[in-house]
Amino acid sequence: MKLKEKVVKESPAVSAAEKIAGANSAAGFFISAMLGFLAAGTKLGGSGAPLASAAAAVLSPPKAAAAFAGAMVQFLISGGVGKNLTEVIAMPAIILSGAFLRKFFGGEKRLSPAFSGIHAAAAYLICGVIAAAAYKLTGGLFLAIIFRSILCGGAAFFSASFLSAFKKDRAMTDEVKISAAAVYAFAVCMLCGVSFGTFNIGRIAGAFFAAAAAYRFGSGAGGVFAAVSSLAAGVAVPSMLTSSPILICSAAGAGMFRKKGRLAISVSFIAMGLGGALILGMPKDGIRLLGDMTAAAAAFCFLPDNIYRSSMPKTPAAASETTRCSGRRMKFAAAAVSEVRESFDKAAKVLDRSEKEHDISFEVCEKICSRCKSGAFCGESPQHRAEAYFRPAEDFLEKKGYITEKELHKGLECCPHKNLLAEAFTDIYRKTQIEKRLNLAAAGMREITSEQLLGTEKMLEFLSRPSEIYPSCDEELSCRIRELLAEAGAEKPASNVFFDSGGRIFAECFYGGMLNIGMEELAEKVSAAADRDMDIPEAVSMGELTRLCFHEPTVFEAEIGQARVNGREGTSGDFGTVFRDGFGSVSILLSDGMGSGARAAVESCMTVSLMTKLIRAGLGSEYAVRLINLLLLTKSSDECLSTIDLLTVNLFTGKSEIVKLGAAQTFLKTNGTVKNVEGWSTPVGIVSSVEISRRFAQLSDGDEAVMITDGICEDVFPRVRELMLSVGVTAQDCAERIIAAAEKDRDGDLYRQDDKTVYVVKIHKIG
Repeated sequence: MKLKEKVVKESPAVSAAEKIAGANSAAGFFISAMLGFLAAGTKLGGSGAPLASAAAAVLSPPKAAAAFAGAMVQFLISGGVGKNLTEVIAMPAIILSGAFLRKFFGGEKRLSPAFSGIHAAAAYLICGVIAAAAYKLTGGLFLAIIFRSILCGGAAFFSASFLSAFKKDRAMTDEVKISAAAVYAFAVCMLCGVSFGTFNIGRIAGAFFAAAAAYRFGSGAGGVFAAVSSLAAGVAVPSMLTSSPILICSAAGAGMFRKKGRLAISVSFIAMGLGGALILGMPKDGIRLLGDMTAAAAAFCFLPDNIYRSSMPKTPAAASETTRCSGRRMKFAAAAVSEVRESFDKAAKVLDRSEKEHDISFEVCEKICSRCKSGAFCGESPQHRAEAYFRPAEDFLEKKGYITEKELHKGLECCPHKNLLAEAFTDIYRKTQIEKRLNLAAAGMREITSEQLLGTEKMLEFLSRPSEIYPSCDEELSCRIRELLAEAGAEKPASNVFFDSGGRIFAECFYGGMLNIGMEELAEKVSAAADRDMDIPEAVSMGELTRLCFHEPTVFEAEIGQARVNGREGTSGDFGTVFRDGFGSVSILLSDGMGSGARAAVESCMTVSLMTKLIRAGLGSEYAVRLINLLLLTKSSDECLSTIDLLTVNLFTGKSEIVKLGAAQTFLKTNGTVKNVEGWSTPVGIVSSVEISRRFAQLSDGDEAVMITDGICEDVFPRVRELMLSVGVTAQDCAERIIAAAEKDRDGDLYRQDDKTVYVVKIHKIG
């Protein structure tokens, strides 16, 4: 497929992202400064913690400088510049050496978390020795410096590891979970230094996330979050350790009421905290703990989920072994089908080469003349006789299909077996023709069988992809959605909830029978169960089963316009449709049948309807194309073909796929430039084995695609580009104007009397 660049470009415009880039940058520096301020005030066992130096090793040099400024403000306010001389020296040293190392190694990407940890520890150790030399370096002080250097390096390592996983949207592996727990503990430690009256921000944050974890993941996760929070708070403020069992037991107990909703979690969290405090005789820190727990429960009950969910683990659990094994099983089956197909093709080639070529003249000579006593005197040799006397007979056979005695060569006039020769020629020729037809039919069947095997292989490969694309799942939420379907009247429901690498949630459900509630109400219940907003599901029914697919609201929305006019016939041979796959992608499928009129309409309608059904059933576009091709080949003895033009846009990422088989070119506008995409593949229904032409593109806010059939002639293309580059033209208006331009002077040009169909797709970012 060729991608032609259009030279005309839209005048550069400042995007929304570029307009707010300055604000984002300012926000990043402010957050870095606040991080340095809090880290510099963090206590560790009563003394300052080297977390500010660790932050300087992890952040980029400009933001590390902002963190240093925040740390200096903290030191000046608290009067601890002299007490924290090591940090005052270490932070600039780490920033400068980090900038040099980044430049030396060619960018920040090459600095691994381990390298960041070693860099922070080494720099802190050197600066600590220099600072201690100003006083008196003793053995005990040196050991303390070593310990703090190790702490600084460990904090830098875990923070860098967590940030790396966060930026790359990695799944929550054990390594990432440990890093996340360490960063979470550091954050609680830092926030424990901030208090308002009797309320401690660090403990409120710890109690809040403990309640959120209990609601999202159950009692075990709630208890673990509470334990980590209590330990971190106790390290910063040792007096908080006395009441930590109350927080841990309250979070674990509240998890038992997770199915009752957020309010039940909040009430039970406070009630169990109060009960635990009374049982333990109201510890010294109990009143303050109950106040912090009450504030955390109130915030959890009323704070919208989307505000804090990004700081929670995106992937609650790795995909189950059953799911992974099922994906591997299908991939294994695809590999087996591939090997079978390759062996089948090799065997077919060997058989094709081994087929015997029939020489009718020599076969007749061997059958009749070898028994004749006068054979030795008929011609100079058997080879001469066959070439001179028998070859001309083959021309008669090709023309008439048979030959008589009179039509034999004149050199055979005296032959006593002329009648036998004529019969032998006719008989052997007819048998040869039958064998050729059988061989051609067998060769055609072999091609079709090979294509069927290839289609099966591609289908199995496509079905195995979800286990790799969606690396994590939520078994508990899957059970909850299955229960919701059962309550709604579904028969034998099954549900699977999984996450992609970006933390977006998807749910695929299957059930029999009919639901007694509407899809909007069901979406509300699933949203409440998942604690996320979910779109109305995409429902597809096949036989007695129905497939429902849920997902979160997409990042983009597609504005689609469509216009069509008939050609010379009363019925258009073009057919198109728009559909969604249930996983956040929208597809536009357009087909042009051979010619125009009712027969072409049947071909294009069959192509679109069957292909739509296969793709929505989750079998993949490649398998659908190959199956449609075979169906059109065997549909009738007459030639039956149609084009396929498929555009699929992922409304979460903007990534698009264009599949073309014999279709007219598609116009794409990206970054203010119009390109036209052409395909080289033939339409389906011509040859048994099709070569699928596909292309990928990245669309963003304001980008556009125009799909046309071949009734739109080339002199309309400049108008298409002009409309795509115009501002304020809707998708529907653009489609109608393209049709109007194509219909101009229609009566004077037979080419303009063909069927015409236009689809226009515009991508807009939501919010």
